Amino acid sequence: MPRLFLLVPLLTLAACGDTDTAPAEVVAFDASAAPDPPPAALAAIDTVALRAHVAALADDAMGGRGTGTPGEQLAVDYIVAQFRASGLVGGMPDGSFTQNVPLRSVRVTEATPLTFRPDVGEPASFDFVEDAALSTDTDAASVSLDGADLVFVGYGITAEGYDWDDFGDTDVAGKVLVAFVNDPPATAEEPTLFQADTLTYNGRWTYKYEEARRRGARGVLLVHTDEMAGYPFGVVADDAFGAHPSGAEPPDGALAVRGWISRRAGEALAEMSGSSLDAWIEMAGRRGFRPVELPVVADVSMQVEQSADLVGQNVVAKRPGRSAEAVVFGAHHDHLGTNDELVAAGQDGIYNGAIDNASGVAMMIEIADAFAQAGDLERTVYFVTFTAEEAGLLGSAYFAAHPPVPLGQIVANVNVDSGNLFGETDDIVGIGSERSDLRGLLETAAAAEGMTVSADAAPNQGLFFRSDQLAFARGGVPAVFINTGDRYRGREAGYGQAVRDAYRADRYHQPGDELTDDLSFGGILQQTRVAFRLGYALAASDLRPQWRPSEAFAETRRQSQAE
Repeated sequence: MPRLFLLVPLLTLAACGDTDTAPAEVVAFDASAAPDPPPAALAAIDTVALRAHVAALADDAMGGRGTGTPGEQLAVDYIVAQFRASGLVGGMPDGSFTQNVPLRSVRVTEATPLTFRPDVGEPASFDFVEDAALSTDTDAASVSLDGADLVFVGYGITAEGYDWDDFGDTDVAGKVLVAFVNDPPATAEEPTLFQADTLTYNGRWTYKYEEARRRGARGVLLVHTDEMAGYPFGVVADDAFGAHPSGAEPPDGALAVRGWISRRAGEALAEMSGSSLDAWIEMAGRRGFRPVELPVVADVSMQVEQSADLVGQNVVAKRPGRSAEAVVFGAHHDHLGTNDELVAAGQDGIYNGAIDNASGVAMMIEIADAFAQAGDLERTVYFVTFTAEEAGLLGSAYFAAHPPVPLGQIVANVNVDSGNLFGETDDIVGIGSERSDLRGLLETAAAAEGMTVSADAAPNQGLFFRSDQLAFARGGVPAVFINTGDRYRGREAGYGQAVRDAYRADRYHQPGDELTDDLSFGGILQQTRVAFRLGYALAASDLRPQWRPSEAFAETRRQSQAE
């Protein structure tokens, strides 16, 4: 695995709140020692309540729960009320239930077509949204590329752990980088290159931007293909003119223009450069690739509406335990808000987000109800719903940088995102559990529910780097994302993949992600019970899961506990 922490600054491990304790002695981990929760606690979790919570959060009245909108405030109020009813108290040091997350709102209001002009031949233009979905890191009201030089940088990756460098000694300062999403593919000679079919952080679009900023680039154009990205271009393009939360301050090395171009635009750019997209894919996947300065320049201009007073809210509640150590459950309550263009056209423009992630919040509320029946606990249990996950995990990153207790005292993070509303399964998946001792605990919890733990069926989607547990992992906290299994009860082989494909095509980040009659709550009940069992085993014992020694997160954990 690449050394992620060479790429991303470590999160602040400062304490704020409870009294510091000495680092606990690391002992051999024995998952079989996990205590079973009281039957009354498990009985508190039921499908009727899960459905009611999803219905409330995904209702049109919530307005898609856009960050910093009245819809988010309604969602926050609902969640706080449910946590209070479960007997939780405010989890912030001042006793409050909310943590303000300062953000900036960025909305492209007008954009010219993205035009490629070759040294020889005719230019080609590509319309915003249909073939280009672009934005900016800057806080400017107007940004443009006017004859910007383009450099093809393959996958745009420098990863010392894989002895991979797409840049070499090429100076790309002031240039616009053209790169593919995802990782270079494994080969027969290197079958485990970039973890084979498991997406690494280097393959994420967020990493491509970070690397470009470090190198002083002017912009980034990511060539999207459905095969590489794992979802249609419409997922990134449909809301290109919407308001999107960003960090409160522009990042160091802010990119003037960054975003996605379609396969069609990528193919045209490659052909203008005397090549083809297939040839680019082949050359970018070879070790020893070097950047190619293209005989093409780019033009585009965008008018951008910026607001520096956007504030999201994390909901933070807790069930106090006897020690200062803590277990943190997490889910994100935000979604994509409303698409004003669709509404103006008389269409359904509300992104209800029933599955993503009203379902995860519903699971958390039910887990809180279960803990109300769980008796006294050794450790404090935090329940946190995050803002601005859809904008790039901003809420969880802020929480991890400003935690109510030091990250070294947080034993583990259990994340629930997009619950299984498609039917019961015989298995469950713990994204990232294989990286730490949490795998053994998850297997114990699943077995108690008559289930087994399966490997991630779609590792190329890189889910460990696409949900809120990543912020905890970066800070050294062992973390797991509880996900649905693949073996659906009473269904033929391959049904699980068909469910995922249908969801990505019809519901994922679409207004159609609503609470409909075809959704089932038996599967999410299973998930909720397993997640509760896992959290209870940690909260009611002195078990301290650790990262596998080979994980980059392990060293960060050692440092945080030493502090």
